Amino acid sequence: MDIWTVGTSSAVPTRERALACNMINYRGERILFDCGEGAQRRIMMDKLGLMKIDRIFISHWHADHFSGLLGLIQTLEMEGRERPLYIYGPPRTEEFTDRILDTGYFKRSYDIFVEDLVEGDVIAGDGYEVYPFEVEHGVNAFGYVFEESSQVKANKEKMEKFGLESTPKIGDLKAGESIEWRDQTVKPDQVVEKVPGRKIVYSGDTSKCDNLIKNSENADLLIQEATCLHEDIEERKNHTSAKQAGEIARKADVEKLVLTHFSRRYRGEEEKLKEEAGKEFENVELGEEGKRFEVKPHRPE
Repeated sequence: MDIWTVGTSSAVPTRERALACNMINYRGERILFDCGEGAQRRIMMDKLGLMKIDRIFISHWHADHFSGLLGLIQTLEMEGRERPLYIYGPPRTEEFTDRILDTGYFKRSYDIFVEDLVEGDVIAGDGYEVYPFEVEHGVNAFGYVFEESSQVKANKEKMEKFGLESTPKIGDLKAGESIEWRDQTVKPDQVVEKVPGRKIVYSGDTSKCDNLIKNSENADLLIQEATCLHEDIEERKNHTSAKQAGEIARKADVEKLVLTHFSRRYRGEEEKLKEEAGKEFENVELGEEGKRFEVKPHRPE
């Protein structure tokens, strides 16, 4: 699993930063979270697999989070796409997407399916689920949780105890079947464990709120907006400061915090945002255009 911060600017792009867009590459499937202006160009530049995008989740319908949709949709048609594209978002997503699709003269070689979501909905993929949660931004807005399905894995130490390092019978144990091995019966619960899948959270645009902390609990990676320094938060209603981003990560006990959605006021000074968040939470990095974050599979404890 790879996570890419494709666009990291807030409201207005800069020479260095495009507007909001993040991509998860999971087993070859590309999933977008927001699609701001400049998204497809950055995806092409970094060869992230534009044609492999199957699902797009829009956090809310402010232009900096969806303004790249029209161009991306048309490019997919011009490149001969045939399989469907799925677009999800908060209430009115179907309405707003229809307006985009009615703009200009072009046809599509593929179907687009759009779904309005509410908190509690679950979108099931191949080996994962995505679910929205409400955040506080002054309009209908979501954060999203991407959660990998739990898996049954063999504990290496327990395998060694029975001398099972190289036998294909491990597959039988994972399937829930007991095996006969070296004159003894080995039961599945003696070797294999159910291991939770990886969890990625994208905050979207939001002020600091309890629902964000709750849904981010124990995430491997939290992609969190940090629009400004805390001294400027009163001017940035319905957004999160870098300090608050660090507080959210600490309270949710996440593994890594990635900051994004930087106001152009801090152009060239984004390290100040990282420094402020770092006073609240140690494992923090700045999102950059095309920056890759790897989240390794969980192992039995």
